[in-house]
Amino acid sequence: MATTAKIGLLMPCSFADDPPGLATFVTFARQAEALGFHSLWVTDRIFHTINIVDPLTLLACAAAVTSRLRLGTSVLLAALRHPVWLAKTAASLDYLSGGRLILGVSLGGRDEEFASLGVPIKQRVSLLREHLTVMRRLWTEPEVTFHGRYYRLDQVSMEPKPMQQPGIPILMGGRAEAVLKRSAEEADGWIAGGYGDAEAFRESWQKVRAYAAAAGKDPETLDSGKLLHIMVGEDRQRCLEQLAGFTHAYYGRPYDVERHSVFGPPQDCAAQIQAFIDAGAKTLMLWPTWPDVEQATRIAREVVPLLR
Repeated sequence: MATTAKIGLLMPCSFADDPPGLATFVTFARQAEALGFHSLWVTDRIFHTINIVDPLTLLACAAAVTSRLRLGTSVLLAALRHPVWLAKTAASLDYLSGGRLILGVSLGGRDEEFASLGVPIKQRVSLLREHLTVMRRLWTEPEVTFHGRYYRLDQVSMEPKPMQQPGIPILMGGRAEAVLKRSAEEADGWIAGGYGDAEAFRESWQKVRAYAAAAGKDPETLDSGKLLHIMVGEDRQRCLEQLAGFTHAYYGRPYDVERHSVFGPPQDCAAQIQAFIDAGAKTLMLWPTWPDVEQATRIAREVVPLLR
């Protein structure tokens, strides 16, 4: 691939109609690797009005049929999951995949998700921070004793450890100022979701870098990711309409496709993606509306070669 930016695909796992079967996902993952993409990502929801396939289960399927692709969550609703179970699942997936997992996490989630799982939504920030502490210690220490606000562990050991040491990379997703600060101070990088233009990305990324420098961290060591809905096609209006149908079903409210998405002929898509690379995006997560090999192929062969 021509650009030094890391170009990944987000494997769709949310569908207004019935989701595809395993064979479609397997073919998409294999083709993504064959086409030279850097990574394969999944998104997360517990409850939704549309169909959602569990992200970690889907990544396990992808891990079994690929050998090189990095496997990432963009982003996992980590505050809704027990940190010990999540640490175990993530460590096992990283171990079995040969050290390919990237864990993007966020505070997101709907009120009904927190309520139904018995997770206090007003405590989600402190919960997430404690979750990260518990997971990292279980990933790196032979025996863990931890007495926190929410969890108590006494002389426990978790094996196998992740293949990656000192633990699986964690990226923080979100737009709030506090999230940008935590991304710099407590994580290995930041992910911008499906909203916002290149200039908004640049401003937020510069804040992350400044927070990192103030905390004594080298900003260059942090990753910066951007999720982009994409539809490649010669008919811009048709591409826009297809993206509008998908994004409005997913977000459950009006979504400004023209401002937030990438669509149209390959040269138009490349120009829109390039704006984010120029703004500092190191990793792109390109999200087609379906695990469609034809779209993946067009992105790899017609769009990516135009990037610099």
